[in-house]
Amino acid sequence: MEHTDTFSSLDQIGIVLNPIYDLIIDTSVTDIFIYGKDKVFIKRFGEGLEPVKRSWEEDIDLIVACNTIAQHLKKKLNFDYPILDGRLDDGSRINILISPVYSSGACISIRKFPETRLTFSDFIEFGSIDKVGIDILQTIVKMGKNIIISGGTGTGKTTLLNLLCGFISDENIIVTIEDARELDIQNPYWSPLETKKAYYEDDTSISLRDLVKNSLRMFPKWIILGEVRSGEVFDLMRAFNSGHSGMSSLHANNCEDAMFALENMFLQGMEMRIEAVRHVISRAVDVVVQITRFPDNKIRITDISELRGIEQINGLPQYKINKLYGFELDGIDNEGNTSGSFKLKNNPDFINTPDSIYNKHLPAFWQK
Repeated sequence: MEHTDTFSSLDQIGIVLNPIYDLIIDTSVTDIFIYGKDKVFIKRFGEGLEPVKRSWEEDIDLIVACNTIAQHLKKKLNFDYPILDGRLDDGSRINILISPVYSSGACISIRKFPETRLTFSDFIEFGSIDKVGIDILQTIVKMGKNIIISGGTGTGKTTLLNLLCGFISDENIIVTIEDARELDIQNPYWSPLETKKAYYEDDTSISLRDLVKNSLRMFPKWIILGEVRSGEVFDLMRAFNSGHSGMSSLHANNCEDAMFALENMFLQGMEMRIEAVRHVISRAVDVVVQITRFPDNKIRITDISELRGIEQINGLPQYKINKLYGFELDGIDNEGNTSGSFKLKNNPDFINTPDSIYNKHLPAFWQK
C-alpha cells in the first residue's frame, strides 16, 4: 500500500481538535500554537502572538486527539517517537511534541496554508515595501539574477519568494525544490519537487541535495530552492555558477550575515579554504533581499543589496556589498510603533552591461 503523510484537509484537524475549530476555519489566522490543555495562541499576518481562551478538560484529552491525528497521517507518535511533523494536502503544516520531550501534555504548532496569496499590493498596504522597491525586485528577476532572501522565522520569506516567482516569464522552465510544498507558481513549465523521508527500515530517503542535483538534468532556466540549510548549498552555488538562474531563502538578520550563513553551510559539508568558499559564493549570488520583522510586528523589506565580488582587506577576502535600496528607521514611539521611510540608494553594477537585452528591463531611476 502506498504510504502517505497527508491528512485530507485542515477541516479534519479542526474536527479532531474541536476547541480550536473556529480558529482553523478563520482565514485571518495564519498560525496556531497550543501549549498544553489550556494555553492557546494565534498569529495573524503582520501581528504578534494573541492569546485566546480555548481549552481541553484534561491533558489526556489533547494527547488522545494528537494520537488520532498521527493515525490519519500514518505516522508514529509515542514515547519512543515523541515528535511528529506532518503536512496536509493543502500545504498546511502541523508539528506535535509529547512526553518525554514535552512534559505538559502536548505541544502543537499549526502553520496554515493561505487560501488566498498575498500580493505586492498587500505588501504596499502593509507598509512592507513601496513601488520603487517592487520595480527593483522585478528588474532583478527579469534580468535573471540569482537571489537570496534572508530573514528571521515568520518574516514572510516564502511569501516573498512566491511573489518574486510571479515575475518570471512564462517561457521559462522552473523547478522548485522544497521539504514540503509551499510555493504555488502560475507557470505552465513549473515542476514542483519535494523531499522524501524514509519511513521504514529498508525505505529510501530523497534529500534536498538529491533534488538539486537532479534538477540540473531537467534543463530549467530557474531553480528555486525553498530554503537552503546544509550541504545542498554546494550544488545550489554550482547551479548558480553554470548558467541557471535561481532563488533561495535562509535565516539571517542582515545581508552580511546571510553570506556568512552560506559559508557555514559550505564548510559543514566540504573541506575548503574560506578564501575559496567566498570566491564561489561571490560569483554565484547576485542579490540579497533582507526582510525583517520589527518590534511592533511590522514586516518590511529592509535591504536589497548587490553582491559585487570580493576585495582584499587586511589580507583576507571580504564581500563587496552594494546597497541598492532599503528601509531607514526614524524612531520608535512610546507605544513601540516604528516609523521610517524607504530609500533608493546606489545604482547596481549590472546597469553598466552593454547588452541591450538587459538594459531594456532597467527602471527609469537606473537609466544612465
